[in-house]
Amino acid sequence: MQSLSQPTFLFLDFDGVICHSLEECYRSSWLASSEVVITEVLPPDPPFGKEYRSRFDACRPFIRSGEDYLVAHEWAARGLVPPDQASFDQSLKEKGTEVLMGLKARLYAVRDRLMALHRELWLSWNPLFEGFASVLIEQADNPEVFILSTKKAEFIAEILGHHQVIWPLERILYTGNRKKLDIIEEVSASTLTSILIDDQVEHLRFDDPNCQCFLALWGYVAREAVAKAPATLTLAEALDLTKNFPRRLRGG
Repeated sequence: MQSLSQPTFLFLDFDGVICHSLEECYRSSWLASSEVVITEVLPPDPPFGKEYRSRFDACRPFIRSGEDYLVAHEWAARGLVPPDQASFDQSLKEKGTEVLMGLKARLYAVRDRLMALHRELWLSWNPLFEGFASVLIEQADNPEVFILSTKKAEFIAEILGHHQVIWPLERILYTGNRKKLDIIEEVSASTLTSILIDDQVEHLRFDDPNCQCFLALWGYVAREAVAKAPATLTLAEALDLTKNFPRRLRGG
């Protein structure tokens, strides 16, 4: 594992790095795509078999944002799996920005409803990868460690709290439609070095002069992405890096 000299900030992706959230994303996006009305009665299970779920899961390495999960259901319903990122991206492009924004809004409306009526059930769909809860508890007061995600900060805070991790909301950065590396550049003011760990290779730029990017190997990463990524981390390496990430000495 290569690293920058005395990096100042550490940025961790959430879904696929900290949180094994595939079950939540599968169930919530199905409820959103099928427009099931969520009441006080427990929400139904998706009425599909293992082959459908396998096709949906095969889309996960290509997903960058919440609305993409609803498109993954469309692939699975057609009995297809995208052969590569370009094919999946083309299906997003064909929908257009306005439609995709609508899909995202539907997904977050479902999540809001589930949190209001079935909070513990929804949270149970979001286990953390083994070891991350204790490491994050240790680093919760380290102002140099951030969570940077395409999932809204309030949901991340709720999930972490469910696992007894009390993480400051101001250090959970929601990307919206912005690129992660642009946000990192803004936080670091382009003068301080950073590390980003993410399981979606499209979020990474391995030649960035101020941010060393690592592809996470334990989440939902595509095999072709691993083959071409010059910098990767195992779960054990990422836990060690996070646990030992230093606190910067600040002038007084």
